[in-house]
Amino acid sequence: MLKKLFFPLVAIFMLASCATPPTTIEVSPTINLPQQDPSLMGVTVSINGADQRADQALAKVTRDNQLVTLTPSRDLRFLLQEVLEKQMSARGYMIGPSSPVALQIVVNQLYADVSQGNVRYNIATKADISIIATAQNGNKMTKNYRSSYNVEGAFQATNKNIANAVNSVLTDTIADMAQDTSVHDFIKQNAR
Repeated sequence: MLKKLFFPLVAIFMLASCATPPTTIEVSPTINLPQQDPSLMGVTVSINGADQRADQALAKVTRDNQLVTLTPSRDLRFLLQEVLEKQMSARGYMIGPSSPVALQIVVNQLYADVSQGNVRYNIATKADISIIATAQNGNKMTKNYRSSYNVEGAFQATNKNIANAVNSVLTDTIADMAQDTSVHDFIKQNAR
């Protein structure tokens, strides 16, 4: 009777130990919103996103002597497009297809460089995001937002450690976007 219970239990434990951690990183930065501009009266902007990274990986780590590629849980183009739409709506803009100024938010770089030893790990994360504003009158402006974040910890870097680093650098970049008024000023000057 004991053998009948013992072998299935051993098999379950062996299968459970073979389970690999997920290869996606939960990307969910905090979204900072700017102050509303009461002088905006019905100004519409169109917004789209682009991901120009050469590699879609957020990080590559060695686990059990194998290189594991970690990818974002969401498409970064749509995530950052949603962020910019929320920020522009908070400023007082309407979002729509036919507009005097088109905005494109571009992911140039977002990567967590993970280095690990036997007792410590280091995660160096960089973000480089551009907003390209193109007015119907032909004027154009590009604004870059860059941020970096480093963290160290004991033993091996988990997906959660890497996600925290990626979310931290994205949150900083989004906060910079909310505080900066150069795109807002460009739209106000060229939306007439």
